[in-house]
Amino acid sequence: MDKKSYIAIGLMSGTSVDSIDGAAVKVDITDSGTDVHLIKGISYPIPGCIRGRIFQLFDDGPGALHKLALLNMRLGELFAEATQKLLKDADLNPEKVTVIGSHGQTVHHVAQPEECCGRKVRGSIQIGEPCVIARTTGIPVVSDFRAGDIAAGGNGAPLVPLLDLILFSGHGKDTAAQNIGGIGNVTWIPKGNKKPLAFDTGPGNMLIDLLVSSYTNGSNHFDRDGKIGRQGKILKGLLDEWMNHPFLALKPPKSTGREEFGAIFLSNLPGNLKPDPDLIRTAEEFTALSIAHAYRNFLPSLPERVIVTGGGAHNPLIMESLSNHLEQTEVLSGNEVGIDIDFKEAMAFAVLGLFRILGKTGNVPEATGACRKAVLGNITHP
Repeated sequence: MDKKSYIAIGLMSGTSVDSIDGAAVKVDITDSGTDVHLIKGISYPIPGCIRGRIFQLFDDGPGALHKLALLNMRLGELFAEATQKLLKDADLNPEKVTVIGSHGQTVHHVAQPEECCGRKVRGSIQIGEPCVIARTTGIPVVSDFRAGDIAAGGNGAPLVPLLDLILFSGHGKDTAAQNIGGIGNVTWIPKGNKKPLAFDTGPGNMLIDLLVSSYTNGSNHFDRDGKIGRQGKILKGLLDEWMNHPFLALKPPKSTGREEFGAIFLSNLPGNLKPDPDLIRTAEEFTALSIAHAYRNFLPSLPERVIVTGGGAHNPLIMESLSNHLEQTEVLSGNEVGIDIDFKEAMAFAVLGLFRILGKTGNVPEATGACRKAVLGNITHP
């Protein structure tokens, strides 16, 4: 059987904006399918100054366009630095790398169509200038992945299901590949030849991280090992109120982000509630319960196993709560099945970048709601 092998790099920065995740992968493509193996992954820190300015962009205040233009170029430099560090750590010659797939940093995402001059449209903006990355590294860059799916009628997200289907199809179990980054998203991979399904489940770590940062006066950006949440109790009334959020009742396909589950969400807290262990514990329970709620309401049946990746897989409180809400389901960390929990999304964009170079479609219409499969991304040559 003919086999073609490629080396690709994937780059992304998530909603926490704490680091750029980079993954170098080996991709083997044969007539029977695709295999993906992680060569090396790194997390390249985003300096506090840049992180702060990105959060200013989220607020869309005065001067946002000016900041956007500058940060696009500055982040391009940072993504290029991350790539160079990854190449060095992996001992990779840039000439051996076919492509860099760079998702960039999402600064605004409009998932549901809104009226604009007589038409209803969606939109999404990612920054991290690909021209800078390509010029610095000498490697072709594929970027702007979401636009192709939106043009085909989709939400532009989630895009990781392509990799989930490669990694987990054909394993003989109904599987939910659950990523818990800033936002939670699931890919349903049924056994047999049934159709997959994917969508955002709701909040991931975003609310937790915001509360922890406020509670610790910025000294911590996440609840390491769930230690703060362990000190608190679940505020049942508040949790019930949060579970009535309209996004959780929305049928797939659907996607969400900081626009719904960011600072604006927490601005609606009752006046007597301030960030403390109780509120952090409640946010952790909200993440787990909203995932279980999504499974019960929108999956054809409860999965036989859940494979969790992303930062939430490091939080034992979230993992324990998810297991408690899914008593008949095996809940596993990605590490337990050989998938690095920190770099799966970066791996996905490496594959998406390679598929664009090869002219292969990259979206999963069952996940995004697009009317057809589409080739995703724009190519920037060095």
